[in-house]
Amino acid sequence: MNWQQWTFSILDTCFFREALPFNAGEGGYTATKGIFPPAMTTLQGAVRTALALERGWRPGEVALWPKELGGPDDLGELELRGPYLLFEDQPYFPMPLILLEKSGHFTRLTPGEPVTCDLGCVRLPVPERRLEGAKLPEGYYLSRDGLCAVLDGVIPSTEDIKKAEELWAEEVRVGIERQDSTRTALEGHLYNCVHVRPAANVKLVVFVSGIPSDWQVAGRRVVPLGGEGRLAAIEITPAEPAGILPSVPLICGEDGKLRFTVTLVTPGWYGKPQDVQRVIREGPPGIPGRCVSACIGKVQQVGGWDLANQQPRPLMPVLPPGSTWFYEAGATDAGQVARLHGQCLGFRAAYGFGQIAIGRWEEKKNE
Repeated sequence: MNWQQWTFSILDTCFFREALPFNAGEGGYTATKGIFPPAMTTLQGAVRTALALERGWRPGEVALWPKELGGPDDLGELELRGPYLLFEDQPYFPMPLILLEKSGHFTRLTPGEPVTCDLGCVRLPVPERRLEGAKLPEGYYLSRDGLCAVLDGVIPSTEDIKKAEELWAEEVRVGIERQDSTRTALEGHLYNCVHVRPAANVKLVVFVSGIPSDWQVAGRRVVPLGGEGRLAAIEITPAEPAGILPSVPLICGEDGKLRFTVTLVTPGWYGKPQDVQRVIREGPPGIPGRCVSACIGKVQQVGGWDLANQQPRPLMPVLPPGSTWFYEAGATDAGQVARLHGQCLGFRAAYGFGQIAIGRWEEKKNE
């Protein structure tokens, strides 16, 4: 399978709207924030539109849309991975929620003793080392070496950790809706939104495969991306997505049991809300063994723009990257578990949703 690396460089600010809508006529000062990095539902549209334009398609010409690029609800022959955040040409990943942080200090979570609660008799995650006031590390990113350390069961070094404010800045913008026929402002349609300005050395990467070999794809281009048609430059080079993640750590079975973690690298899309609830309790589909415990972030919502119908797509629940499950399996499952490293599981796997990384954990024995 021939893969290409599409590297997006934001040329100014960008705005990828969160699930909350703009509401007209409300009093007070409120601002709609964007999300960054954006979901694949946005970037896949930029990729497919760019390819279609090269094949002679133009907006509104449905008959000229290349069948190889699929339709509104499928990718056709394409397969995607990502998106990934690059800082100084090195990948950075959302910090796994297996960690807690306070003032730059970290501790790991591990399954505790069984307790009875509203979930039944379960093993809730507890810190390995007491760190008073520690909380989930929202807005933290790890380098490849940092993620490798976490998957190997240790705390990453400070050199491998970046805060979101080191990677991009937020800028509040004020806008007003314009009436196209008169080119005048509409009364009561003032809005506020928060744009993101990535640092000069921050880029986004999407890996694309399935482009027909006889298509001549330009190596560089500039495209509108996200809200307000803000521009991004794209550079396309041959590259394999396998090298983006660290290698799977060595996981050995003890006492006939194989203990490992499953961490989301990209958002997990698992269907309807009841399906998401099941995944929270039992883990992603296709994992051997039994889910023992989990560290799950707040459920997010992913939509996108329906180009064919010129309207927003329905919002779907996804689990955030960094969400981690603890598993126990038979020692004979080691090979199957290792092969899952870097795979995409669940709905929209061809889009790159639900990519996982395999890690290790050890049962702490009571002294």
